[in-house]
Amino acid sequence: MKTLTPTPSIDAIASTIYWEQRARRFARESRGLKAVCSFGMPWFYNMAIDWCQRRALSPWLRGTSGKSVLDIGCGVGRWSLRFAAQGWRVTGLDLSPFMVESARDNAAGAGHGCKFVSGDVREHQFGERFDLIFCVTVIQHVTDPVEAGRALANLASHLGPDGELVLLEAAPMHKVRRCDTAVFRARDLQWYDKALQAAGLEIKAVRGVDPMPLKTWLLPFYRRMYPPVAVAALAVVTALSLPVDWLLGPYCTRRSWHKVIVARRNPEARDAI
Repeated sequence: MKTLTPTPSIDAIASTIYWEQRARRFARESRGLKAVCSFGMPWFYNMAIDWCQRRALSPWLRGTSGKSVLDIGCGVGRWSLRFAAQGWRVTGLDLSPFMVESARDNAAGAGHGCKFVSGDVREHQFGERFDLIFCVTVIQHVTDPVEAGRALANLASHLGPDGELVLLEAAPMHKVRRCDTAVFRARDLQWYDKALQAAGLEIKAVRGVDPMPLKTWLLPFYRRMYPPVAVAALAVVTALSLPVDWLLGPYCTRRSWHKVIVARRNPEARDAI
């Protein structure tokens, strides 16, 4: 029987073009943070995002030599290389071929044997299950909620019986639309809970990232402001937010805009494997 390859949706094609352009513009600059954190934003803002994400994710970034990890939205490899340095067997996926090329170059330069592939989180098949699936700010960029749920279901199908899915996504406690764009959707924590349950997973832990609300207040207006004023305002907001987010972020879960969401298979789904 002939195997049919799924036809990419218009949304998937548009997403690929967007991320490829973003990668080609910024993946080789400033550690790639302008490409993988906040698109084209000033270096200090993206560094603050990176620091807070590392702080929030630190319990899952500790090494367990020999286990397998799937890094979804691997970008330039900032998480993949950290896992590889601690002995994990790393596979990375990104929608952008240029991101994948950059990640391969970075891994080779660091002497790590990671595997990187280009593909869509909603449908790519890896042919194996993983001990850990790491997915940082990916689902929030799948704008269609049905497709976002499909992405989570695909990730669940690649999770080992005792594995963990670790998401870091914009997940406020209540629906907030002020920061939504053509390539970004903030979905509340309840949506993630329901979507993960539909995929056969249960939330086991939730951890905060960035409870200071100043950034989400400013960002809807940022690109409409006179550029020097916008950068100055962003610098003030970043300077005020970073100490609070760094010190209190992991403990202020309810107030955090982004959250780390940790899920495992529910008992029925685990027994079915």
